Amino acid sequence: MIWSTTLASVALLLLPAAASCTASSWPAGYRFFGRWDLRAARRAVTVNSGSYVRVRFSGAGISAAFDLSVNQPKCVCTTEGSYPTIAWRIDAGEWQEAEIAPSVKLAEGLGKGRHSVMLMVRGLDEHQSRWTPPLVASVTFTGFTPTAGGRLVEPLREWVKPALTMEFFGDSITEGVVVNEGRAGVVNGIPFTWPWLADARQSYASQTAMALGAEWRQVGFGATGLLLVGSGGAPGALEAFGSFYAGCPRDAWQPDVAVVNQGTNEGSIPQDEYQRLYTRYLAMIRAAYPKAKIVALRPFCGAQEAAIPAAVDARHAAGDARVFYVDTAGWYAGPLHPDIAGSAALARKLAAALRERVLHLPAGP
Repeated sequence: MIWSTTLASVALLLLPAAASCTASSWPAGYRFFGRWDLRAARRAVTVNSGSYVRVRFSGAGISAAFDLSVNQPKCVCTTEGSYPTIAWRIDAGEWQEAEIAPSVKLAEGLGKGRHSVMLMVRGLDEHQSRWTPPLVASVTFTGFTPTAGGRLVEPLREWVKPALTMEFFGDSITEGVVVNEGRAGVVNGIPFTWPWLADARQSYASQTAMALGAEWRQVGFGATGLLLVGSGGAPGALEAFGSFYAGCPRDAWQPDVAVVNQGTNEGSIPQDEYQRLYTRYLAMIRAAYPKAKIVALRPFCGAQEAAIPAAVDARHAAGDARVFYVDTAGWYAGPLHPDIAGSAALARKLAAALRERVLHLPAGP
């Protein structure tokens, strides 16, 4: 069968990544979180919504610069076009949103002293090329510029050595696709286009990480599975795990917790076949992250709900006690893609489950 024969090539992906994409020439003040290609001088490229960058700065304002040369604003699935969207916050202020442009003003008129900015890739058009260059559905960030008299300053210690790091692996639900349905095209200034319908910041993944005070990576590709090739040419997770995108190998970053939310798009695969696929995927993650706690979620729709805990049991039988199964049955009963409210509710439940069962932390608010 196709499922079994495909597994033969997966072992190749367990080899250590070479020439990773994080040989960075960026100033030390920049702290990148997410899967960023940092090989070129002052060019940070990502195909993953939810990737973000932090800096601290002095001065009254700051702007961000982007290279739009590979982006195409025409969206293939809606009538209007849109460039990728970003979200950011200054200090602990309100989140703001915009499409990328050569220069985006993030703040002005700030008070004296030092400030911080968190800038996130919010939404991409998943139907455009995002795995094989040219990367149409991508963001190329080229730097921050403080206003006259300002400068970048040293990063916070907790950005350099976070207390908790997480990585989320999944599909469009992890990416935050369609989380804004009902808002995009209804709220003034929010057009009905894919980069506005999506919102990685509002997905369950980012909301869970922020609730736990973690820095995180968010790796979701729409319509994919463990084998299933998805939107924009993104391969299945068994192939995609070892690379940021085609030609850009995975780096040596190590999360404390890796959360897997796979199975939604592969409910038709026979249970025993999917169990073997999922067991292989867990082994692949373990080989890459030898010290991480790995958390396998029951997909919110219930797909492959028997195969996934069986795969976790198989890992336990192989001697890996740091793999956990979280049963999400009863957590969610809405549409396949949770909206903002549904994602927030899922994040609260997942954060509570991780605190209690995986991290052994005091209960949160």
